Amino acid sequence: MIRILLDTNAYVAFKQGEKDAVETLRHVDRIGISVVVLGELLAGFAAGKREDRNRIELDAFLNSPRVTIIPVDRDTAHS
Repeated sequence: MIRILLDTNAYVAFKQGEKDAVETLRHVDRIGISVVVLGELLAGFAAGKREDRNRIELDAFLNSPRVTIIPVDRDTAHS
């Protein structure tokens, strides 16, 4: 099973259609995204001109069965 932990830059690259990011996400079984990354994305959306649309797209992404929101805690640091 191929799993990755997505950072803010990788999510943005994916949404912008960058080939490497799209291909990587296409071929992984599980995608983790931390609550820290969610906060960064939401703050960026709030500062931009497409907040509503970006939030809808993020919600759709997060609702994928392959995506898991990862809490940040001591156990996460040891994984």
